[in-house]
Amino acid sequence: MGGSAGNQPAPPYPKMPDPTPAPPHADPDAAADQQRAHRRLRLRRFGMALSTYLLGFALLSVCAWLGLLPVAALAQVGALFALINIALALAFVTGWNERWADPSLTLLQMCLGVTAVAVILVLGRDTQFVAAPFYSVLFVFGMLQLRPRQVAAVAAYLLLSYAVALGLRLERFHDALDLRVEGVTAALVICSSIWFALAAGYIGNLRNRLRESRRQIQALATRDGLTGLWNRRHIDTTLEAAIQGATRHGTPLCVVLGDVDHFKRVNDRHGHAVGDQVLKAMAARLVSALRAEDQVGRYGGEEFLLILPATSLGQATALTDRLRQRLDTQPLVPALDRPVTASFGVAEWQRGEAAGTLVRRADQALYGAKAAGRNRVVAHSGQEADCEPA
Repeated sequence: MGGSAGNQPAPPYPKMPDPTPAPPHADPDAAADQQRAHRRLRLRRFGMALSTYLLGFALLSVCAWLGLLPVAALAQVGALFALINIALALAFVTGWNERWADPSLTLLQMCLGVTAVAVILVLGRDTQFVAAPFYSVLFVFGMLQLRPRQVAAVAAYLLLSYAVALGLRLERFHDALDLRVEGVTAALVICSSIWFALAAGYIGNLRNRLRESRRQIQALATRDGLTGLWNRRHIDTTLEAAIQGATRHGTPLCVVLGDVDHFKRVNDRHGHAVGDQVLKAMAARLVSALRAEDQVGRYGGEEFLLILPATSLGQATALTDRLRQRLDTQPLVPALDRPVTASFGVAEWQRGEAAGTLVRRADQALYGAKAAGRNRVVAHSGQEADCEPA
Protein backbone atom coordinates (compact mmCIF):
# COMPACT_ATOMS: atom_id res chain seq x y z
CA MET A 1 0.00 0.00 0.00
CA GLY A 2 2.23 2.95 -0.86
CA GLY A 3 5.90 3.54 -1.38
CA SER A 4 8.95 3.30 0.83
CA ALA A 5 10.35 5.84 3.22
CA GLY A 6 13.86 4.80 2.32
CA ASN A 7 16.13 2.41 4.16
CA GLN A 8 18.99 4.80 4.85
CA PRO A 9 19.66 5.37 8.54
CA ALA A 10 18.22 8.66 9.71
CA PRO A 11 20.49 11.40 11.03
CA PRO A 12 20.27 12.22 14.74
CA TYR A 13 17.03 13.96 15.60
CA PRO A 14 15.59 15.47 18.75
CA LYS A 15 14.03 12.89 21.00
CA MET A 16 10.28 12.90 20.55
CA PRO A 17 8.15 12.86 23.70
CA ASP A 18 7.15 9.36 24.71
CA PRO A 19 3.73 8.94 23.08
CA THR A 20 2.51 6.33 25.52
CA PRO A 21 3.66 4.81 28.79
CA ALA A 22 5.97 1.85 28.29
CA PRO A 23 5.12 -0.89 28.42
CA PRO A 24 1.46 -0.24 27.55
CA HIS A 25 -1.31 -2.28 29.14
CA ALA A 26 -4.40 -2.16 26.99
CA ASP A 27 -6.01 -4.67 29.34
CA PRO A 28 -6.66 -3.26 32.85
CA ASP A 29 -6.53 -6.79 34.27
CA ALA A 30 -2.89 -7.06 33.19
CA ALA A 31 -2.05 -3.99 35.27
CA ALA A 32 -4.00 -5.47 38.21
CA ASP A 33 -2.06 -8.74 37.92
CA GLN A 34 1.20 -6.80 37.94
CA GLN A 35 0.12 -4.86 41.01
CA ARG A 36 -0.73 -8.11 42.82
CA ALA A 37 2.69 -9.49 41.87
CA HIS A 38 4.34 -6.40 43.38
CA ARG A 39 2.35 -6.85 46.58
CA ARG A 40 3.45 -10.47 46.86
CA LEU A 41 7.06 -9.39 46.38
CA ARG A 42 6.75 -6.79 49.14
CA LEU A 43 5.24 -9.37 51.46
CA ARG A 44 8.13 -11.74 50.75
CA ARG A 45 10.60 -8.98 51.57
CA PHE A 46 8.70 -8.28 54.79
CA GLY A 47 8.84 -12.02 55.54
CA MET A 48 12.61 -11.91 55.17
CA ALA A 49 12.78 -8.96 57.57
CA LEU A 50 10.52 -10.78 60.01
CA SER A 51 12.75 -13.87 59.87
CA THR A 52 15.72 -11.63 60.70
CA TYR A 53 13.91 -10.33 63.78
CA LEU A 54 13.10 -13.90 64.82
CA LEU A 55 16.72 -14.94 64.36
CA GLY A 56 17.88 -11.94 66.36
CA PHE A 57 15.44 -12.72 69.15
CA ALA A 58 16.67 -16.32 69.20
CA LEU A 59 20.25 -15.10 69.56
CA LEU A 60 19.25 -12.74 72.37
CA SER A 61 17.43 -15.61 74.08
CA VAL A 62 20.69 -17.55 74.10
CA CYS A 63 22.35 -14.48 75.58
CA ALA A 64 19.70 -14.38 78.31
CA TRP A 65 20.23 -18.10 78.98
CA LEU A 66 23.99 -17.45 79.34
CA GLY A 67 23.32 -14.55 81.70
CA LEU A 68 24.47 -11.85 79.30
CA LEU A 69 21.03 -10.22 79.08
CA PRO A 70 18.44 -9.89 81.87
CA VAL A 71 15.26 -11.84 81.25
CA ALA A 72 13.22 -8.68 81.82
CA ALA A 73 15.25 -6.93 79.12
CA LEU A 74 14.66 -9.88 76.76
CA ALA A 75 10.92 -9.54 77.35
CA GLN A 76 11.08 -5.83 76.59
CA VAL A 77 13.04 -6.47 73.39
CA GLY A 78 10.54 -9.18 72.39
CA ALA A 79 7.64 -6.78 72.93
CA LEU A 80 9.39 -4.13 70.81
CA PHE A 81 10.06 -6.65 68.02
CA ALA A 82 6.44 -7.79 68.10
CA LEU A 83 5.12 -4.22 68.03
CA ILE A 84 7.30 -3.31 65.03
CA ASN A 85 6.34 -6.35 62.98
CA ILE A 86 2.63 -6.24 63.82
CA ALA A 87 2.52 -2.60 62.71
CA LEU A 88 4.37 -3.41 59.48
CA ALA A 89 2.16 -6.42 58.80
CA LEU A 90 -0.97 -4.29 59.19
CA ALA A 91 0.53 -1.69 56.84
CA PHE A 92 1.13 -4.30 54.13
CA VAL A 93 -2.17 -6.12 54.58
CA THR A 94 -4.33 -2.97 54.60
CA GLY A 95 -2.46 -1.33 51.71
CA TRP A 96 -1.41 1.65 53.82
CA ASN A 97 2.15 1.14 52.56
CA GLU A 98 1.07 1.98 49.00
CA ARG A 99 0.53 5.61 50.00
CA TRP A 100 4.31 6.01 50.23
CA ALA A 101 6.77 6.61 47.40
CA ASP A 102 8.47 3.34 48.41
CA PRO A 103 5.65 0.85 49.06
CA SER A 104 8.19 -1.63 50.45
CA LEU A 105 8.77 0.81 53.36
CA THR A 106 12.47 -0.03 53.18
CA LEU A 107 13.66 3.23 54.71
CA LEU A 108 11.15 2.98 57.57
CA GLN A 109 12.06 -0.65 58.26
CA MET A 110 15.77 0.18 58.37
CA CYS A 111 15.22 3.07 60.79
CA LEU A 112 13.08 0.87 63.03
CA GLY A 113 15.80 -1.78 62.98
CA VAL A 114 18.45 0.78 63.89
CA THR A 115 16.29 1.97 66.77
CA ALA A 116 15.77 -1.61 67.96
CA VAL A 117 19.55 -2.24 68.06
CA ALA A 118 20.05 0.94 70.07
CA VAL A 119 17.43 -0.24 72.57
CA ILE A 120 19.19 -3.62 72.90
CA LEU A 121 22.51 -1.88 73.60
CA VAL A 122 20.92 0.20 76.37
CA LEU A 123 19.06 -2.69 78.01
CA GLY A 124 21.94 -5.17 78.09
CA ARG A 125 25.38 -4.53 79.50
CA ASP A 126 27.05 -7.37 77.56
CA THR A 127 25.21 -6.99 74.28
CA GLN A 128 27.68 -4.66 72.56
CA PHE A 129 28.74 -7.48 70.22
CA VAL A 130 25.36 -7.43 68.43
CA ALA A 131 25.82 -3.89 67.08
CA ALA A 132 28.18 -4.43 64.13
CA PRO A 133 26.58 -7.61 62.66
CA PHE A 134 23.01 -6.39 63.17
CA TYR A 135 23.79 -3.03 61.55
CA SER A 136 25.47 -4.84 58.65
CA VAL A 137 22.36 -6.93 58.06
CA LEU A 138 20.26 -3.75 57.99
CA PHE A 139 22.50 -2.18 55.34
CA VAL A 140 22.38 -5.30 53.19
CA PHE A 141 18.57 -5.25 53.47
CA GLY A 142 18.34 -1.74 52.05
CA MET A 143 21.36 -1.52 49.81
CA LEU A 144 19.60 -2.66 46.63
CA GLN A 145 16.41 -0.70 47.30
CA LEU A 146 17.44 2.72 48.57
CA ARG A 147 19.10 5.55 46.72
CA PRO A 148 22.61 6.59 47.85
CA ARG A 149 21.28 9.69 49.64
CA GLN A 150 18.80 7.58 51.58
CA VAL A 151 21.53 5.13 52.61
CA ALA A 152 23.65 8.09 53.74
CA ALA A 153 20.71 9.36 55.80
CA VAL A 154 20.30 5.93 57.41
CA ALA A 155 24.03 5.84 58.16
CA ALA A 156 23.80 9.26 59.81
CA TYR A 157 20.81 8.20 61.90
CA LEU A 158 22.61 4.97 62.81
CA LEU A 159 25.70 6.81 64.06
CA LEU A 160 23.60 9.33 65.97
CA SER A 161 21.45 6.67 67.64
CA TYR A 162 24.55 4.60 68.40
CA ALA A 163 26.22 7.60 70.02
CA VAL A 164 23.13 8.17 72.18
CA ALA A 165 22.98 4.47 73.09
CA LEU A 166 26.69 4.47 73.93
CA GLY A 167 26.24 7.48 76.18
CA LEU A 168 23.36 5.79 77.99
CA ARG A 169 25.42 2.61 78.37
CA LEU A 170 28.27 4.55 79.93
CA GLU A 171 25.80 6.18 82.31
CA ARG A 172 24.02 2.94 83.28
CA PHE A 173 26.94 0.49 83.35
CA HIS A 174 29.97 2.78 83.86
CA ASP A 175 31.44 0.65 86.64
CA ALA A 176 31.07 -2.65 84.74
CA LEU A 177 31.99 -1.71 81.16
CA ASP A 178 35.32 -2.51 79.56
CA LEU A 179 36.12 0.71 77.73
CA ARG A 180 38.54 -1.11 75.46
CA VAL A 181 35.76 -3.38 74.21
CA GLU A 182 33.40 -0.42 73.84
CA GLY A 183 36.03 1.47 71.86
CA VAL A 184 36.70 -1.43 69.49
CA THR A 185 32.95 -1.94 69.01
CA ALA A 186 32.45 1.77 68.30
CA ALA A 187 35.27 1.70 65.75
CA LEU A 188 33.69 -1.32 64.03
CA VAL A 189 30.30 0.36 63.91
CA ILE A 190 31.67 3.63 62.53
CA CYS A 191 33.93 2.02 59.93
CA SER A 192 31.35 -0.51 58.77
CA SER A 193 28.66 2.19 58.48
CA ILE A 194 30.89 4.39 56.34
CA TRP A 195 31.96 1.42 54.21
CA PHE A 196 28.38 0.28 53.63
CA ALA A 197 27.28 3.82 52.79
CA LEU A 198 30.04 4.10 50.17
CA ALA A 199 29.31 0.63 48.81
CA ALA A 200 25.61 1.46 48.60
CA GLY A 201 26.44 4.59 46.59
CA TYR A 202 28.54 2.56 44.19
CA ILE A 203 25.85 -0.10 43.81
CA GLY A 204 23.22 2.61 43.36
CA ASN A 205 25.20 4.11 40.48
CA LEU A 206 25.56 0.67 38.89
CA ARG A 207 21.82 0.12 39.29
CA ASN A 208 21.05 3.45 37.60
CA ARG A 209 23.34 2.59 34.69
CA LEU A 210 21.74 -0.83 34.39
CA ARG A 211 18.27 0.74 34.41
CA GLU A 212 19.28 3.19 31.69
CA SER A 213 20.82 0.41 29.60
CA ARG A 214 17.68 -1.65 29.95
CA ARG A 215 15.56 1.34 28.94
CA GLN A 216 17.69 1.84 25.85
CA ILE A 217 17.50 -1.85 24.93
CA GLN A 218 13.74 -1.80 25.38
CA ALA A 219 13.50 1.29 23.19
CA LEU A 220 15.55 -0.39 20.49
CA ALA A 221 13.31 -3.45 20.67
CA THR A 222 9.97 -1.63 20.71
CA ARG A 223 10.46 1.79 19.09
CA ASP A 224 10.72 2.82 15.47
CA GLY A 225 14.12 4.43 15.03
CA LEU A 226 12.89 7.31 12.86
CA THR A 227 9.60 8.43 14.41
CA GLY A 228 9.93 7.20 17.99
CA LEU A 229 6.55 5.46 17.73
CA TRP A 230 5.98 1.78 18.55
CA ASN A 231 7.44 -0.41 15.85
CA ARG A 232 5.49 -3.02 13.85
CA ARG A 233 6.22 -5.89 16.19
CA HIS A 234 5.27 -4.01 19.34
CA ILE A 235 2.09 -2.45 17.97
CA ASP A 236 0.98 -5.94 16.87
CA THR A 237 1.53 -7.19 20.42
CA THR A 238 -0.37 -4.20 21.79
CA LEU A 239 -3.29 -4.92 19.46
CA GLU A 240 -3.45 -8.52 20.70
CA ALA A 241 -3.62 -7.25 24.29
CA ALA A 242 -6.33 -4.73 23.33
CA ILE A 243 -8.41 -7.50 21.74
CA GLN A 244 -8.06 -9.60 24.89
CA GLY A 245 -9.29 -6.66 26.95
CA ALA A 246 -12.22 -6.02 24.61
CA THR A 247 -13.13 -9.72 24.72
CA ARG A 248 -13.04 -9.84 28.51
CA HIS A 249 -14.96 -6.62 29.14
CA GLY A 250 -17.25 -6.57 26.13
CA THR A 251 -16.13 -3.10 25.04
CA PRO A 252 -15.77 -1.86 21.45
CA LEU A 253 -12.40 -1.55 19.80
CA CYS A 254 -11.35 0.12 16.56
CA VAL A 255 -8.16 0.27 14.55
CA VAL A 256 -7.18 2.92 12.02
CA LEU A 257 -4.64 2.39 9.27
CA GLY A 258 -3.27 5.67 7.91
CA ASP A 259 -1.06 6.31 4.90
CA VAL A 260 0.68 9.51 3.75
CA ASP A 261 -0.66 10.50 0.33
CA HIS A 262 1.78 10.63 -2.61
CA PHE A 263 4.70 9.95 -0.32
CA LYS A 264 6.85 8.59 -3.14
CA ARG A 265 6.39 11.89 -4.92
CA VAL A 266 7.74 13.72 -1.86
CA ASN A 267 10.81 11.49 -1.80
CA ASP A 268 11.40 11.84 -5.53
CA ARG A 269 11.04 15.64 -5.54
CA HIS A 270 12.67 16.62 -2.28
CA GLY A 271 14.80 13.65 -1.26
CA HIS A 272 14.60 11.11 1.53
CA ALA A 273 15.72 13.60 4.20
CA VAL A 274 12.57 15.67 3.62
CA GLY A 275 10.54 12.45 3.47
CA ASP A 276 11.89 11.54 6.91
CA GLN A 277 10.83 14.98 8.18
CA VAL A 278 7.32 14.33 6.87
CA LEU A 279 7.12 10.98 8.67
CA LYS A 280 8.40 12.43 11.94
CA ALA A 281 5.98 15.35 11.71
CA MET A 282 3.15 12.93 10.93
CA ALA A 283 4.06 10.85 13.97
CA ALA A 284 4.12 13.90 16.25
CA ARG A 285 0.75 15.05 14.87
CA LEU A 286 -0.80 11.63 15.53
CA VAL A 287 0.53 11.53 19.08
CA SER A 288 -0.80 15.00 19.89
CA ALA A 289 -4.26 14.19 18.50
CA LEU A 290 -4.89 10.92 20.31
CA ARG A 291 -6.15 10.23 23.82
CA ALA A 292 -4.03 8.86 26.64
CA GLU A 293 -5.46 5.34 26.27
CA ASP A 294 -4.91 5.19 22.50
CA GLN A 295 -1.86 3.58 20.92
CA VAL A 296 -0.06 4.41 17.69
CA GLY A 297 2.78 2.74 15.84
CA ARG A 298 4.58 2.87 12.54
CA TYR A 299 3.24 -0.09 10.61
CA GLY A 300 5.63 0.06 7.68
CA GLY A 301 6.97 2.67 5.27
CA GLU A 302 4.56 5.60 5.45
CA GLU A 303 1.76 3.62 7.11
CA PHE A 304 0.66 4.12 10.73
CA LEU A 305 -1.61 1.92 12.83
CA LEU A 306 -3.82 3.47 15.53
CA ILE A 307 -5.51 1.40 18.24
CA LEU A 308 -8.58 3.02 19.80
CA PRO A 309 -9.93 1.02 22.77
CA ALA A 310 -13.49 1.52 24.04
CA THR A 311 -14.34 3.35 20.81
CA SER A 312 -17.19 2.55 18.41
CA LEU A 313 -16.89 2.71 14.63
CA GLY A 314 -18.75 6.02 14.47
CA GLN A 315 -16.61 7.59 17.20
CA ALA A 316 -13.39 6.33 15.60
CA THR A 317 -14.41 7.61 12.18
CA ALA A 318 -15.27 11.06 13.55
CA LEU A 319 -12.02 11.25 15.53
CA THR A 320 -9.98 10.19 12.49
CA ASP A 321 -11.71 12.67 10.21
CA ARG A 322 -10.93 15.51 12.62
CA LEU A 323 -7.31 14.39 12.50
CA ARG A 324 -7.38 14.30 8.69
CA GLN A 325 -8.75 17.83 8.56
CA ARG A 326 -6.00 19.07 10.86
CA LEU A 327 -3.41 17.52 8.56
CA ASP A 328 -5.07 19.19 5.58
CA THR A 329 -5.24 22.65 7.13
CA GLN A 330 -2.01 22.63 9.15
CA PRO A 331 0.91 21.63 6.90
CA LEU A 332 3.17 18.89 8.20
CA VAL A 333 6.29 20.46 6.67
CA PRO A 334 5.68 24.16 5.80
CA ALA A 335 8.74 24.26 3.52
CA LEU A 336 7.09 21.98 0.93
CA ASP A 337 5.45 23.54 -2.12
CA ARG A 338 2.15 21.76 -1.45
CA PRO A 339 0.42 20.37 1.67
CA VAL A 340 0.94 16.74 2.60
CA THR A 341 -2.32 14.90 3.24
CA ALA A 342 -3.15 11.41 4.46
CA SER A 343 -5.82 8.77 3.89
CA PHE A 344 -7.28 6.54 6.59
CA GLY A 345 -9.14 3.25 6.83
CA VAL A 346 -11.17 2.46 9.96
CA ALA A 347 -12.42 -0.94 11.12
CA GLU A 348 -14.22 -2.04 14.28
CA TRP A 349 -13.29 -5.32 15.92
CA GLN A 350 -15.94 -8.05 15.81
CA ARG A 351 -16.16 -10.59 18.61
CA GLY A 352 -13.96 -13.58 17.87
CA GLU A 353 -12.05 -11.78 15.13
CA ALA A 354 -8.29 -12.23 14.93
CA ALA A 355 -5.96 -9.24 14.95
CA GLY A 356 -4.73 -9.95 11.43
CA THR A 357 -8.27 -10.02 10.05
CA LEU A 358 -9.11 -6.75 11.78
CA VAL A 359 -6.06 -5.00 10.34
CA ARG A 360 -6.80 -6.48 6.91
CA ARG A 361 -10.28 -4.91 6.96
CA ALA A 362 -8.76 -1.56 7.94
CA ASP A 363 -6.35 -1.97 5.02
CA GLN A 364 -9.28 -2.62 2.67
CA ALA A 365 -10.89 0.58 3.91
CA LEU A 366 -7.63 2.45 3.39
CA TYR A 367 -7.44 1.09 -0.16
CA GLY A 368 -10.98 2.40 -0.69
CA ALA A 369 -9.91 5.84 0.54
CA LYS A 370 -6.99 5.84 -1.88
CA ALA A 371 -9.17 4.70 -4.78
CA ALA A 372 -11.74 7.41 -4.01
CA GLY A 373 -9.21 10.19 -4.42
CA ARG A 374 -7.12 10.20 -1.20
CA ASN A 375 -7.26 12.69 1.68
CA ARG A 376 -10.33 11.03 3.16
CA VAL A 377 -11.49 8.55 5.79
CA VAL A 378 -13.28 5.33 4.84
CA ALA A 379 -14.87 3.03 7.42
CA HIS A 380 -15.23 -0.72 7.00
CA SER A 381 -18.69 -1.64 8.24
CA GLY A 382 -17.87 -5.27 8.94
CA GLN A 383 -18.86 -7.10 5.79
CA GLU A 384 -16.18 -8.25 3.36
CA ALA A 385 -15.23 -5.45 0.96
CA ASP A 386 -17.98 -3.25 2.42
CA CYS A 387 -16.49 0.20 2.98
CA GLU A 388 -18.22 3.50 3.53
CA PRO A 389 -16.69 7.00 3.25
CA ALA A 390 -16.81 9.23 6.31
